Amino acid sequence: MDKNKLPRREREKLLHREEILEAALSLFSSKGFHNVSMKDIANESEFGVGTLYNFFDSKELLFIELMKVGIEKIGQLLIPILDSNQQEQEKLSEFIRVHVDMIEGNIELIKLYISQYGMSTSVSPMLKDILNLKIIVAAKLESLIKAGIQKQIFRRVHPEIVALSLRATLEAFVFECFANFNKTKVKKKLSRIEEFFLNALLTKKQIVNQNNLI
Repeated sequence: MDKNKLPRREREKLLHREEILEAALSLFSSKGFHNVSMKDIANESEFGVGTLYNFFDSKELLFIELMKVGIEKIGQLLIPILDSNQQEQEKLSEFIRVHVDMIEGNIELIKLYISQYGMSTSVSPMLKDILNLKIIVAAKLESLIKAGIQKQIFRRVHPEIVALSLRATLEAFVFECFANFNKTKVKKKLSRIEEFFLNALLTKKQIVNQNNLI
């Protein structure tokens, strides 16, 4: 949706909504969901409490919308890589590497999620968008690995198990490093994850070709 093509009042409404969500995310991530009231969010966003309720019927629905917006943002980062026309090895590498940008751009969202649900990778039934993204990414990763096997880029492994292992590794990594985010260190660790999975997946011929390019 091109916001610039919307009528002025609609653009203003969208802007106010974004400002409310931004204020709520900042407060929820710093103070905790249960320690923040709609009045606090109104004060932070410089709107009246009544205005907040015009946009969101409750604090709980505001929280769900925050998560939905955040998940859409993450999906827009990850999915195009998996859908690209690059070789499977390159797509897998880029998918792993882009997690540094995903963490950096969503630290408050990750902090909020963990404060609500802990380090568990299970998803609340209320957050269907997170579950849907997990399902989509899992399917696309599995298809990527299957394609790599068919092209003899990857060894004959179990695609579902490898996709699950990679997702679990990256999720655990995100939870581990978001609190004390250091971009240089995160890049270095992601590089090790990339090296580990590629060494496990690539055929001997592909490893030789890769070494010859270095």
